[in-house]
Amino acid sequence: MHPLSFLRRSLANESFAGLSYIVLAAVVLALGDGLVKLAADQISVWQLIVLRAVVAVPLLGVFMVSYARRGLRARHSFWIGVRSLLLVVMWVLVYLALTGLALPTVSAALYTAPLIITVLCALEPGRRLAAGEIGAVVLGFIGVLVLLRPGSSAFSPMLWLPLTGAVLYALAALITATKCRDESPLVMSMGVQIAFLAVGLVALGVFAMFDMPATWQTAAPFVARGWPSLDGVDLPYLGALIVALAVIAVVASAAMGRAYQMAPAPLVAAGDYSYLVFSTLWGFLLFDHLPDRWGVIGMALIAVAGLYATRSGPTDDGDNEIDRSDASVKDKSPGRRSRPRLLRRQAVSSAPG
Repeated sequence: MHPLSFLRRSLANESFAGLSYIVLAAVVLALGDGLVKLAADQISVWQLIVLRAVVAVPLLGVFMVSYARRGLRARHSFWIGVRSLLLVVMWVLVYLALTGLALPTVSAALYTAPLIITVLCALEPGRRLAAGEIGAVVLGFIGVLVLLRPGSSAFSPMLWLPLTGAVLYALAALITATKCRDESPLVMSMGVQIAFLAVGLVALGVFAMFDMPATWQTAAPFVARGWPSLDGVDLPYLGALIVALAVIAVVASAAMGRAYQMAPAPLVAAGDYSYLVFSTLWGFLLFDHLPDRWGVIGMALIAVAGLYATRSGPTDDGDNEIDRSDASVKDKSPGRRSRPRLLRRQAVSSAPG
């Protein structure tokens, strides 16, 4: 076989494998969000994140010992901590939104993050957004307005929760690209899980010392309760949910890491938007939820705008070990107009790890 033909075939196979990994991650992450929505009727969010972390941390530890190929020591502990806290708060907001909104709606609002990252890139000294990037931001903003429909009966203030989460997601991406570029993805995933455990334990401690008003507990039981009694709860069912969520966190981290190592980042970013499709599918299968016509239009506008934002501009060259939480960027063409640094070869993890 001719060497060039073999090389082309190998690259095509690796690209397909990378795309398959990110689609796998999208499937399990969307399922995980659906399982969180199911668990919201059983326990509080603080119980959920603590119990899941208790299972996920040792699972991730085993994975790190078994498959890690490079040093597992954190190089920038402070920034890993800040990044982890941003992602934990983001996911808590998403989990709260899931108690009152359909899964596809929450997913679409969260996936405005690439547009926010594009705007953040304009803050770089000497960086100006290209016309196409400005168009993507405007199109995404229109999609958000269609999704929100302020002033109509379809508007829900809870939509601000995942939109705020998208801002935190984008800030975590900024930290990943500028402060944690040489960190191991597995170390950062472990950091997020430890942050979940710490935040959950602190919250449980606060609830143990202070009683929330009964009206709060009635209005928002998922967040306004610490460790409610498990009497009457189907424990085997709840245990299965917790274990499934922990496994999903670990599998998603591994799949996303492999995806960005094997396929070009723009291709993986495009496959990442399959999450919106799978969130709609799981929303229908688990809750019989389907977005209305305007919801579908808003989701489509956000997806198109996000895809354009992540793909616009020429890509840089360079071999990098990449995943959505490990951005190692090498810009070898400073003389030409390139895409924003945050969008060239990385994205922040949408998994809770």
